Amino acid sequence: MIGGNCPVIRYLGSKGARAKTGMFSIGFTDEPVEYPYDDVTIAAAPGLLVMGKTFEGFLANLALWDKQAYEAHWLHELKSIFDGASKATLIVSYDDPKLSYNMEIWPVYRDGDWIRLQNRLLFYESLPANFFVTEISSYLRDRETMNEEGQKLSEWSVGMRDLENFLHRCGLI
Repeated sequence: MIGGNCPVIRYLGSKGARAKTGMFSIGFTDEPVEYPYDDVTIAAAPGLLVMGKTFEGFLANLALWDKQAYEAHWLHELKSIFDGASKATLIVSYDDPKLSYNMEIWPVYRDGDWIRLQNRLLFYESLPANFFVTEISSYLRDRETMNEEGQKLSEWSVGMRDLENFLHRCGLI
């Protein structure tokens, strides 16, 4: 729960989630943490990204960030898009670059009255050696809608109004 200010987070994963989450939200479910990695001491928290009628689950690695760090990151990035940034990055699983090859991200691109979201694995080798995770969006490529083979990339669209409603529920606007 984001400091008690973002009630949508409390409902994710509960039986009433679909009725209470609205058109856009991101947060952790009320499911217990899991241990899906080779190292059974590293927990992962189940989360959910809601984009209109699409519900995408994820497991957030808790080795470096706790739930509050992820939530603070998401709110900061989403607020930057609302405030006019052209792109932002929602990290949904971040692990030590010395122990992992990648992180899972959802790039967010502002497109007029819409935000466009894509799911991607960001490989650490594509980042500068001393990258700053707090500046992750500065390393994000501009929006692409086709891959190298000319196939359309999967992309989800959400109205800026839905993002505004989410940020309002979280007490940021």
